[in-house]
Amino acid sequence: MSGLYIHIPFCKYKCSYCNFYSIVNMNSEDIYKKYIEALIKELKLRIRYYNQKIETIYLGGGTPSVLNKEFLKYLLKNILSIINNYNGNDIIKEITIESNINDINIEYISFLESIENIRLSLGIQTFNEKSLSVINRHTCKNDIINTLKLINKSSLENISLDFICGLPLNTENQIRDDILFSYDLIPKIKHASLYYLELTESLKNKWKDMLPNDEESVLFYKKASDTLESLGLIRYEVSNFSLSNFQSIHNSNYWLLKDYLGLGVSAVGCFNNIRYENVKMIRDYFNALYNNKLPAKDEEFLDEDTRKKEFIFLSLRTVKGIDINAYHYIFNENFYKKYSGIINKNIEYFIVSDDYLSIKKCYFNYVDEISLLLL
Repeated sequence: MSGLYIHIPFCKYKCSYCNFYSIVNMNSEDIYKKYIEALIKELKLRIRYYNQKIETIYLGGGTPSVLNKEFLKYLLKNILSIINNYNGNDIIKEITIESNINDINIEYISFLESIENIRLSLGIQTFNEKSLSVINRHTCKNDIINTLKLINKSSLENISLDFICGLPLNTENQIRDDILFSYDLIPKIKHASLYYLELTESLKNKWKDMLPNDEESVLFYKKASDTLESLGLIRYEVSNFSLSNFQSIHNSNYWLLKDYLGLGVSAVGCFNNIRYENVKMIRDYFNALYNNKLPAKDEEFLDEDTRKKEFIFLSLRTVKGIDINAYHYIFNENFYKKYSGIINKNIEYFIVSDDYLSIKKCYFNYVDEISLLLL
């Protein structure tokens, strides 16, 4: 199983906290058309060297929904046509499109409803309008309310909401109340992502009087995660919760170290033990593909030691943890024989079984630090 990630870099505005590559000064139909054609061409070039079936597609950004339904329909039609020539018309199991609250209307929802196995990902973040203003998110509370009501009336079922914990001016119960309010508006939600706010030092200093301290952030996050689980969404990865059978298939492949293709400016892909990153300037991206060249800026060969470390680190981010049999199959090495000394010295953090090594729920907020013990 493998996936296709498509990066849509365009945004109408830039949220202050966002670390993803995005462009706010090129929002024109001509640029959109040119970019879509470049994405299609890149896939044609890359897929010739890719010997795996693509089973998931993820459109991320940036803001994919700025392209509007006609551009997205054209893009998906061509992408699916290319994939089908290689897949043998196998059904894509999941197509995720990240969308902005302000881009959603009846016509856009109708377009989403026409896509087989569609998964809609929406960034709510918070209903606190003062917080939204500070982080330069051009959405008001009523916009979010009206959009969620509209989606709730639709036939869309596989819906994921994003929330950010510890935003400026958020209080202890803000994120908990945001989650509960969202589920009152759209109770058919199947998935939620809950993130800590990650900031540059510059923004930390700028907002220092408006941010919770580290201890408060951990408390806020626990209240939020407990709230999600009280609604029936089970934590399956450090930042992700879902109903049974509604885990993100695409993202789960990353955590299982599966291969994937990445298309678009700044996109990353990885297959045949080579990780590549595309150029970050859209002009360079266009020029490379105009000359029938792949737009990769960097390539890195992943040796066995690197792959082992990434397998361990990514697996421990999941609630299941490290699949001991999969580790043995991939690396032809007995995991417990190699790491038993470290595990026994730090046994208070781990749940040990014949099939999995996982981190105890009470230590899940410290998963990165605990993972370093094995790296």
